[in-house]
Amino acid sequence: MKKIITTVSAMTLTIPAGQTQADDNSPAPIMQNSAEWVYANDSHFRGSGFVDITANKSVFLSADNDNSGDITLGDELHYTVEVINNETSSVSGMFVLDVLPSELELNLGTVGVTQGLVINGNMAGDSQDFVYVNLGSIAPEWFAFVEFDVTVTELDPGLNIISNQAEIYGPSGSFFLSDDPSTAGFDSTDVEAFGDLPNLIFADGFDRPPSGGF
Repeated sequence: MKKIITTVSAMTLTIPAGQTQADDNSPAPIMQNSAEWVYANDSHFRGSGFVDITANKSVFLSADNDNSGDITLGDELHYTVEVINNETSSVSGMFVLDVLPSELELNLGTVGVTQGLVINGNMAGDSQDFVYVNLGSIAPEWFAFVEFDVTVTELDPGLNIISNQAEIYGPSGSFFLSDDPSTAGFDSTDVEAFGDLPNLIFADGFDRPPSGGF
């Protein structure tokens, strides 16, 4: 499923924290006063101000640093964002903004692109809270990839759901959210992570880790 948001006449724009002035044409996230359309098929959609873009986001555990087999504190994840131009003509002015959830920090220097310019994510001093890429123009019926690594830096005890979606900005204020292609329907890219459970203090004064019954 694809989700398209296109702006109406009035909108409020903000520049992400850490944004440099390297590209004055960089778009900013749409904060309010937006109209939203959702449709659930792969046929091309046509309408005033729309472009037909598909955005997929996938993730896998790239470094299981404690060899637990689960995603835990200190592990690393690898994200891939695929932006597909379904149009029969080039689409210009394409940007990807991926604001990371509080559980994750970007590994600076790991942002890779098949085209375009990395605005935030590869330089010393860049913010570790988001990835920002200028993809430029995507050829007709073609695609571009953005890949990066993150570290799990904060988890609550027990089960955590780490949820993330990339934001894609196109011409004329068009706005898209990424979808998880591995799941049915349109949704964010989610993974399960497990935080340490606190030790239990028993009547004998000793603390022990919780058993499988807790």
